[in-house]
Amino acid sequence: MANIISNGPDGDAGATGAQGSQGAAGAAGAMANCNWIDDDCATRGGTGGTGGNGGPGGAGGPGGHGGVIDFEVETFMDGVTLQAKGGRGGNGGHGGAGGTGGTGGKGGDGDDCEFGRTGGNGGTGGRGGDGNFAGTGGNGGAILVKCQHDLSLGTHPMDVSAGTGGNGGIGGGGGGGGSVGANGATTGVFSSSSDCSGPGPQPNPGSPGDPGTSVTVSGAQGNPGQAQFLIVP
Repeated sequence: MANIISNGPDGDAGATGAQGSQGAAGAAGAMANCNWIDDDCATRGGTGGTGGNGGPGGAGGPGGHGGVIDFEVETFMDGVTLQAKGGRGGNGGHGGAGGTGGTGGKGGDGDDCEFGRTGGNGGTGGRGGDGNFAGTGGNGGAILVKCQHDLSLGTHPMDVSAGTGGNGGIGGGGGGGGSVGANGATTGVFSSSSDCSGPGPQPNPGSPGDPGTSVTVSGAQGNPGQAQFLIVP
């Protein structure tokens, strides 16, 4: 089968958003200060920093328009098809993943005179980036056929359909929560101060970040083109 084709190109897909950065580690806790008057307690590790947000996806590119076909022949044979279709719109880019939360800081050591303190909580994960909009479909082109004799059995296979829009971008996933910090060491034999009664509460890992927003609508469809088949003397 002979084909004469002048279709519009498909649009480019949008770029994927950048991944968020990892959160900073929490500050280390201070070591206990042992002296003959009164000890200073060790301190807990600091909470890890929040992960960075993922970047937004890029917009999908528009589909190209169908071309123009001006075809003149004495006898139009069966099996010849002509296409000048609009290109499909590019898909919207996906959002980047959120960054992982930072690790909690290490708890301060007891230094042989007090309890070592617990590590810090993990940081919260970053939010995922938003998906972006899809590109619009291209318009159908124009086809004009002129012939003296039509042997196509009246089918006239000409396609000037519009291009469909692309799919919307998907939001990026939220970043994972950060890990807990290491506990400070409790060492030696000692009698703890009344205000340093224990190592402190156990740390918790960070919460995951929220996902980015997805675009649930497709790009707009293009407009159909025009096709004409003429039998001329």
